[in-house]
Amino acid sequence: MQYDVFISYSRRDSKLVEKVCESLTAAGISFFIDKEGISAGANFPEVLARTIDSATIFLLIAGENAYKSKFTKAEILYAFNHKRSGCIIPYIIDDTPMPSDLEFLLGNVNWVYASKCPVADLPVEVKKALDNPDQGTIGGRKVKKMWWLWLLIPIVLGVAGYVAYSSMQDYKEDKQAEAEKAQADADHGCYRELIRQSDSLVAAASVLSRRDNTLETTSEQIADLQQAADLLAQSDSVKALHDSQVLYRTLFNTDITARQNIIRERLDSMHKAWSEYALDSWSLFQVTGSRSEAQNTLDCIEHALSIKPSPELQTIKNKLAK
Repeated sequence: MQYDVFISYSRRDSKLVEKVCESLTAAGISFFIDKEGISAGANFPEVLARTIDSATIFLLIAGENAYKSKFTKAEILYAFNHKRSGCIIPYIIDDTPMPSDLEFLLGNVNWVYASKCPVADLPVEVKKALDNPDQGTIGGRKVKKMWWLWLLIPIVLGVAGYVAYSSMQDYKEDKQAEAEKAQADADHGCYRELIRQSDSLVAAASVLSRRDNTLETTSEQIADLQQAADLLAQSDSVKALHDSQVLYRTLFNTDITARQNIIRERLDSMHKAWSEYALDSWSLFQVTGSRSEAQNTLDCIEHALSIKPSPELQTIKNKLAK
């Protein structure tokens, strides 16, 4: 089903979101909200991505709770890379400063403040965007420039073809240009696929972290995030191959810095948490001498060390191994 609006929000803001839903319904605007629109057994990340793509407007209920939500950030990143800026509406519901990484992504979109636009008036702003869905840029890319670039390529190739008739040297240069374009197109496909796979792994890790048995899925979450980081590094290497090619540079302009920062923050947060668990368990083991507590300490240390080294935790691990 296609919706007018995809609502991205933190569950802690559910009461306000219910009022937003009532206001949109009263205005005859259809919307998707994850607590209602996903059936049991569905592929959660796939459904969210597909719905963000199909919905005309991405409405972010922006505030302190949303800024702290890993899942909301993932939805914002996906919308930033797939929707025009004119179709992204952050509805600012409190005075909490927006984190710098999100402000970077949402800097060129129309922010709507609840202090000036109450929930009852929000449908007016939504309808403005619905009436002009083609306005703005996608992922920070200037759409008009992209059109001019694609208009420029046939002209350049046409001139190259004309000159090729004048000499064999020009003909060889034209063939080389065609080969470079074909290689750039192939590399661009690889580049986009690496980013897509990385986004999918980050989304999968997010789904695992929502489950009740998050302790049992920690290793899988860490592996997914580390693999996602590796894929982004590979995409960056592919992009570097074409940094000197002005004609094809715009093919490789997806910003991966924000993605890398989010993955790094999530891994650092998990490392900190498991390090603290390990130290607490180690202190308890020193008092009780319990074998089960010793094993629990080792398990926590393994999780932390699988993210990054720690001399302190390695020392404790060596002591327990003896």
